[in-house]
Amino acid sequence: MVGPDDPAGSEVAVLGGGPAGASAALRLARAGARVQLFERQAGPHHKVCGEFLSVEAQRDLRDMAFEPLRLGAVAIDRVRLVNGRSSAESRLPFTGLGVSRLLLDEALLEAAEAAGAEVRRGVKVIGLDAAGMDTSAGRFDAPARFLATGKHDIRGAGREPAGGGSSGYVGFKMHWRITPEQDAALGNAVELVFVEGGYLGLQRVAARVMNFCVLVRKDRFGGSWSALLAELGRDEHVARRLDGASELFERPCSIAGLPYGYVHRPSEDRDGLFRLGDQAVLTAPLTGDGMAIALRSAALAVEAWLAGLSSADYTRRLRREVAPQVRKAMALHRVTGLPIAARLASGLLGLWPPLLGRLAAATRLRESASR
Repeated sequence: MVGPDDPAGSEVAVLGGGPAGASAALRLARAGARVQLFERQAGPHHKVCGEFLSVEAQRDLRDMAFEPLRLGAVAIDRVRLVNGRSSAESRLPFTGLGVSRLLLDEALLEAAEAAGAEVRRGVKVIGLDAAGMDTSAGRFDAPARFLATGKHDIRGAGREPAGGGSSGYVGFKMHWRITPEQDAALGNAVELVFVEGGYLGLQRVAARVMNFCVLVRKDRFGGSWSALLAELGRDEHVARRLDGASELFERPCSIAGLPYGYVHRPSEDRDGLFRLGDQAVLTAPLTGDGMAIALRSAALAVEAWLAGLSSADYTRRLRREVAPQVRKAMALHRVTGLPIAARLASGLLGLWPPLLGRLAAATRLRESASR
């Protein structure tokens, strides 16, 4: 099945209500399609995410007449690398935004509903087949489906492992209420803090609210959030950021076993299934391009479907646009797993901080060919 000659009235199913799924539903509804979006969670919720909107992500949001600044997003214009007692800081080659995923996802879903999409919350997609899908609310058939379930695989459409041990990590996210002193110290920077077996991403997403996102090897995880915090708190910089801070969630968001480095390959035997976001591409999180890729995939998939192209045509184009970024991001990801290499990199960046900004520019998602 390829896109329709006239999208008006065409039935489309979107699976997942994150940035990829919600923005796809918004674009499809505005084009006149009859869109049903299935979201497994019954209400607003947080997800493991660095919550960083790059300039590319902002551009794709504004292409939909969606302004992220109205959500209270915090400007991020500096990057700070911390490894033990060594640190390096540089201005970013662009101004990013720190924004809560809960607020962003909900605002995009509301925009999709306002455009005419039907958002079905609390409905879990159980499995896919050639004709449609089985859900917790019954069978649903649709010739065109946009798979945007994020980090959750669906029976009949699972992702292949990326290889190289990239799935042996566990991720956590917690929001902290921080002191005015730490709020000022963190400022408009995103901090990447290297620890044994992984790294942390720290940034403000609102006044005195810090997103604390952790990715560590499973063998470094002590078995509980409190044990992990105690281990991370041995780092002087982490301990300083958490001094006087209080957790804003009852429990952290967590995820494990993700195939970092995964880039879906085109497959003619599942035509009609357009993979979006993490279901299409799962880049290393330290470059902050996850949401940019999610939004880009939605834009390209909808554009392809409206043009009458197949899902395989779309996937080939997406691979051309994002594969270079994923290769660079995974190379950096592997370096962070080598303590000696991380220390050497920190030393070099400390001697020449502008290199950090150039590195940030080199790992960006490139401009879409459709612009």
